[in-house]
Amino acid sequence: MIRNIIVLGCTALLTIGLSFGAFAGAAPDSDADGVPDAYDNCTTTPNGPTASTFPLCSGQQDSSTNGYGNPCDTDVNNDGATGADDLGIVLTVLGDVGTTSDFNCDGAVGADDLGHILTQLGTVPGPSGLACAAPTATNCQAS
Repeated sequence: MIRNIIVLGCTALLTIGLSFGAFAGAAPDSDADGVPDAYDNCTTTPNGPTASTFPLCSGQQDSSTNGYGNPCDTDVNNDGATGADDLGIVLTVLGDVGTTSDFNCDGAVGADDLGHILTQLGTVPGPSGLACAAPTATNCQAS
């Protein structure tokens, strides 16, 4: 009898504890890409496991390792902003494989990447949730 009361009491406590646990806040994920903002190298552009805008970048690709993911980093020469100089670089590498100008992570620089940089002229990289992210950073990766 006492054993049954103890088991019922433990079960009730466990149930109450689990129900309160469901109300504990999840880490913010502003772009709903499956990567919490604190670890996301593009906090407003989906590029994580549940990415819809850039599904080929679902692994948080950051070719320049500056802490900004490819889709939100069209500043190819890492001078702090996307400008005509970056556009010129992309034009010279059209068709190339494995460059920092592959913004959609499809494996090569194409017209889609050219279109993307044209829409980003005048913008700065990011935003990124990584503390080490900076246009001139190297080897900045989510830990």
